[in-house]
Amino acid sequence: MRLNAFSRPEARAIAWLGLGLSGLTAGGFGVAAALAPAARLPLLALGAIAVAAIAWACNRWLRHVLAALDAIATQLHQAARGEVSYPLTQNDEGLFSALHNDLYHYVRQNSAAKAALAQDRAQLAVAIQDIAHQLRTPIATQANLIELLATADTGTTAELAQQNARLQALVEQLILLARVDTHTLSQNRQSVSLDALLRQSLNFLLHQIAEANLEVVWQVPAALTIEVNPRLMQEAFINLLKNAAEHAPAGSRLIVGATKTPLSTTITIQNFGEPLPAADLPHVFERFYRGSQSVPNSLGIGLAIAHGVIAAADGRVTLANTHPGVLTTVTLFH
Repeated sequence: MRLNAFSRPEARAIAWLGLGLSGLTAGGFGVAAALAPAARLPLLALGAIAVAAIAWACNRWLRHVLAALDAIATQLHQAARGEVSYPLTQNDEGLFSALHNDLYHYVRQNSAAKAALAQDRAQLAVAIQDIAHQLRTPIATQANLIELLATADTGTTAELAQQNARLQALVEQLILLARVDTHTLSQNRQSVSLDALLRQSLNFLLHQIAEANLEVVWQVPAALTIEVNPRLMQEAFINLLKNAAEHAPAGSRLIVGATKTPLSTTITIQNFGEPLPAADLPHVFERFYRGSQSVPNSLGIGLAIAHGVIAAADGRVTLANTHPGVLTTVTLFH
């Protein structure tokens, strides 16, 4: 949208130049008319014509500059929307034309790179989902065979069942990660109790928490509700709670809290373990990223899934060092 012409610094500079030239011209012709009274009227007429010519030239120049700037602004706005266009009528020998050409080539290259990246990511997500779906059948068959094994070697059978359960959970997480990448997560939201949802998520980690002898400090008001997809948000909370518990020292505390404001509901999970290295902080939510403090057998997808699920629910999640410990903050905007 075109702004008021004189609200732009470039326009004001041209306007002041035109006023200055007009003033000098009018003053010069006025002095000449005073010194030559016999030619006063012709000189004043010439002065008026000269001032009008200066005003016309400055106006044409101003319109040309503003039109060129508006065209560049339009081209940038179109590029932001993914539209690539460059009318040939804007092509001339001037600097503005060169700038248009540079912008056009940059937008073309950027659009091509984004399209290639999106295609590669979509293909990877589909491949992960296909592989994960193909793995479901042999894993289910393997689980049935484990149940049919003789009970003589119960230790081996239990180990096989545990590894099979881990494989099954990994497959489900890979499928969920593929849905995060392809933005196909279901957003059928309903009002649920935040306290109940967090407790249900924590139930999946009770064995791990008991083994580490962690004290869970609960600071979640029972009356708080959130509008989310419960199954997906529970998966996100499980991953965040699991990450906090894995990095909490044995015998320490895990604090789970929540507050509500008119704008958002905030969930916090704090442990008292080692702070995250500065080099890891920018990458903790990247898929398959394993930092220097990653636990053995971690694939680096839990936090990526939590980040994707929360982002799809119009929220955000952050990790920050609190000295001691690490604070996980989930903000769900209303």
